[in-house]
Amino acid sequence: MTSRIAGLDVARGLAILGMVAAHVGDDASTDGVGWPWLFATHGRSSALFAVLAGVTMSLMLARGDDAGGAFRTRVRIATRAGILVVLGLLLTELGTPVDIILVNLGLMMLLALPLLRAPSWALLAIAGGAIAGGWWYVPRLAETFSEFLPVLGRLWSTHYPALSWIGYVLIGVVVGRLPLVQARTQALLVGAGLAVASAAVLVRAVAGEGPVTSVEPHSYTPVEMAHNAGVAVLVIGACCWLATVAPAARAALAPLAALGSMALTAYVGHLLVIAAIGPEAAFQPSNVTLVVLCTALLAIAWAWRTWLGQGPLERVLTLASNAAGDRAVRAREQAERERIA
Repeated sequence: MTSRIAGLDVARGLAILGMVAAHVGDDASTDGVGWPWLFATHGRSSALFAVLAGVTMSLMLARGDDAGGAFRTRVRIATRAGILVVLGLLLTELGTPVDIILVNLGLMMLLALPLLRAPSWALLAIAGGAIAGGWWYVPRLAETFSEFLPVLGRLWSTHYPALSWIGYVLIGVVVGRLPLVQARTQALLVGAGLAVASAAVLVRAVAGEGPVTSVEPHSYTPVEMAHNAGVAVLVIGACCWLATVAPAARAALAPLAALGSMALTAYVGHLLVIAAIGPEAAFQPSNVTLVVLCTALLAIAWAWRTWLGQGPLERVLTLASNAAGDRAVRAREQAERERIA
């Protein structure tokens, strides 16, 4: 498995556009004038982003194994996670009214790293436990240790608590082990995702609103998180199918795939725009801003990928993580030679 899977880039592109919509789009919740369907982007987009991070980790490890470099790949993943943490902390200093996910996502990746060799059933069991129990243990940890501890507090923070959200990443690791370019796998993901997402909605309809059954965005109840996980798996399956079904579909999705191929750059870019506009970008949402920003991101990403290839921040991640992986391998080999000598 040596080439990019176009459907995953399409899914990443949708996740980015969804987060942009959640941050600056008007879903009519305040004035009743906007686009109510934008409500669907809240919570689900960031969950899709986390699931895709797990898919990427799984694919990186598989490719590393092909080249005989599993240890090097683990170091590369850890380096990328560390860069996300640092970058997230820097972006927080912008003071935007956006809950930045990067620090939490980096911690999720580090937590998942020792589990990458676990069997899929074990990963799904741990993911289920994190999703089912997070609503209970995360607030208690926050009360005991404070969520305002530097970096560490992101494990049990109010937004994107890593100890609960690792469930999304582990689901992504399992998804990444599947042959995603095969139609059977794509159908399986769509069917399974639809079943889980629908079951969560049904539970909410039958049981009513509650601390365990709410499906409100970012309520982090078991039902909301299960619903989001199902939607993420469904979207990944559907995007992989669309990207392989016909040349015409691939051509139409090219700008979205380009955006997804440089998701980190686009995520950071949209935060810089929000910081430049000011807090009103989020507190006074505008679908004009949304359309302009999304169009600009798609156009810039498409042009960049066409003429320059890998996105700028993605290039930094690749260079830094490759260098760290190579350095770690050389250090281990040197230590082994000294031990033998």
